[in-house]
Amino acid sequence: MPQKADIEQFTAYYEKHKTSIFNYILYRIGFNRDMAEDLTSDIFLKAFEHFDSYDKTSPLKNWIFTIAHNHLVNYYAGKKETLPLEEALEIAKEVGSQNSAEHNMTMERILKLVSHLSESQKDLVLMKYVDDLGNEEIAKITGKEEGAIRTALSRATATLRDQYNIQFQEDTL
Repeated sequence: MPQKADIEQFTAYYEKHKTSIFNYILYRIGFNRDMAEDLTSDIFLKAFEHFDSYDKTSPLKNWIFTIAHNHLVNYYAGKKETLPLEEALEIAKEVGSQNSAEHNMTMERILKLVSHLSESQKDLVLMKYVDDLGNEEIAKITGKEEGAIRTALSRATATLRDQYNIQFQEDTL
């Protein structure tokens, strides 16, 4: 059972990072807000239950994102149903409806291109550019070497850039 000081530390961390974990989940489950809330709650419950085993010499952010990553893997292992891409894009447009039309069009193009990446590339791109995690943090979360993460991200972003340029050229013709 966590000590009172640990509970206070965990509560402060929860308040500070619940939105990051929620967004991490939301982008990966097709923008289903209710499911993202449920999974986020499960993740923080699991983290709280095991908080006494957390190695305080490593960043808490890496630990909680590792739990989130593993929880999401388990969620998908038990669930084969996915949201159709068109529906996910419509939801993404609604989420970003406060933004300009040009921004929405750009985001739609990028989401379409990201959806064509492999699952591992897609996850890395979302962790890096949506969740705003560093390569070292991503390496710890995924259990891979930082150099491998850097290389995989470089390849994924090069693919996205090339595909975006091709699509943009087709759209302007």
